Amino acid sequence: MASRRSARARKWRSRHDESHSMRLAIGDLARAAAAPGWSRLTVHRAQTGQYARTTVTRDGQEIAVAGLDDPFQRLRELAYRADAGTWFTCELVFSPGTRGYTGHVDSAAPPFEDVPPVAALAELTTFPRPEPPGWLLAALPTAAPIGLPTTYGDHYERRSLMHREPPPPPPPISGTLSYLPATTLTVRAFEHGRRHGRNHFHLTDQAGHHADERLVVLSGEDVYWVARHGERVTDRGVRSITLDGGTLRLELTPEAADALETETSFETHLDLPPETIDALRTVLPGMLRTVTDAPRLIGF
Repeated sequence: MASRRSARARKWRSRHDESHSMRLAIGDLARAAAAPGWSRLTVHRAQTGQYARTTVTRDGQEIAVAGLDDPFQRLRELAYRADAGTWFTCELVFSPGTRGYTGHVDSAAPPFEDVPPVAALAELTTFPRPEPPGWLLAALPTAAPIGLPTTYGDHYERRSLMHREPPPPPPPISGTLSYLPATTLTVRAFEHGRRHGRNHFHLTDQAGHHADERLVVLSGEDVYWVARHGERVTDRGVRSITLDGGTLRLELTPEAADALETETSFETHLDLPPETIDALRTVLPGMLRTVTDAPRLIGF
């Protein structure tokens, strides 16, 4: 069971999803390496071909962080566009107390004062673009190479075609980056029941099928799922669920929070009649009674 669930958790729906996951992983590596008490972590990556330099600063002081090469390389691959190439510099900024980040990428300015010729050659071989910047052409030891066929992230486009959906655009190669995790949700409708062998529990911002925001709990046999908006889902890592008057609070592991695109503490404000909150207080423990590694319930 554990291996099957782990494999499912590693599936992404798009280049954007996988890129977002790589940035979160970079943040976790930087946090793990930084001494406590920091107020700002900045991770700067400059790369051409396989020639790369990564600088991480903790409140302005450089620190050593291992393991950043692979996620940054994958970020370049996922952002690649046949008509424009990929970025040469990426900077990410992390603050304490949040899973969020800000940053920017640049696909035009030179990442180094002097670009090694072999790096320029490798760049245009693996990330060909029709109009390379002048500094990149000037660094080439020979004429521009014939680019290799590229397949970075193409399985996401194939998946969109299978579902007859237009593929989302690739991640940005120039401009700003920003991720602000959700912290709260206000709901005004509650429903529950059993369907297809699973218990379900829905909190929505409005009644009916047109709700824009929702928090869903599902359970079946010995497993559970928590979802936001029907697409952001985790089947693990919900440490506790607290019912405190008109507030339902989820405490999450970082991995579960990232899957739901929330902070590790997420509050749902219950704009519901007292009798509906009482029903919720009864329903949720019953749903999770047979679940392995169920969240701790507080206030139920």
